Amino acid sequence: MNIVVILSGGTGVRFGGKIPKQYMQLCGQDVISYPINAARCAGSCEHVIVAAHHPYAEYVKEKYKVECCRGGNTHNETVYHALTFVKENYPDCGKILFADCVRPFLTANIIDEYFTKLEDTDAVITAQHITDSLGRKGMQFVPRDDYYLIQKPEAFRFDMLWKAFDCGSEKTAIVQQMPPEARVELYYGMQYNLKITYPEDLHLAEAILLENKRYIKPRGGLL
Repeated sequence: MNIVVILSGGTGVRFGGKIPKQYMQLCGQDVISYPINAARCAGSCEHVIVAAHHPYAEYVKEKYKVECCRGGNTHNETVYHALTFVKENYPDCGKILFADCVRPFLTANIIDEYFTKLEDTDAVITAQHITDSLGRKGMQFVPRDDYYLIQKPEAFRFDMLWKAFDCGSEKTAIVQQMPPEARVELYYGMQYNLKITYPEDLHLAEAILLENKRYIKPRGGLL
């Protein structure tokens, strides 16, 4: 069984809005609606679960007709609650993909591709090359080719992640908790993977959507 979990436990402190940024409007739709619709349109996805705090969990459940589990005070707590929910309710889950509620450019095709790749590996994560100069305090030069950015979605074989995951870890990417022997594939193919963090990001995402006319339709999805 393949399950997509959309992490929506954040409250948008850096964004500074009256409501969490994932529930703000982007081209007439909630930001969170984009990854939800992408997951629904993915032929390989059998269940969609949103990890969110009350009362927003009730809002999501009612509006989008998806299952919800509780969020946490930290990213890792939210991931742990989602893993526990899946373990208890879907013990036959073989693969799990974690999406970010504020990355509206996730597509059904990407989800399907990640689940397919998990046939031959233990984890598939979204990576981006570093194109700016990279520095480190106390050093004048850092070879940027030795580093990459880790983004969501991140997809895993469920059992391996369940055994390895530590809710109290300070590691900020899920893949960083996989055991050393895990086979991890880096996927560099997402050209647009903007994370809405600040108000200007919302305007940028809207401009990109309008320019490319890539609205998510009920049965469509970004292509």
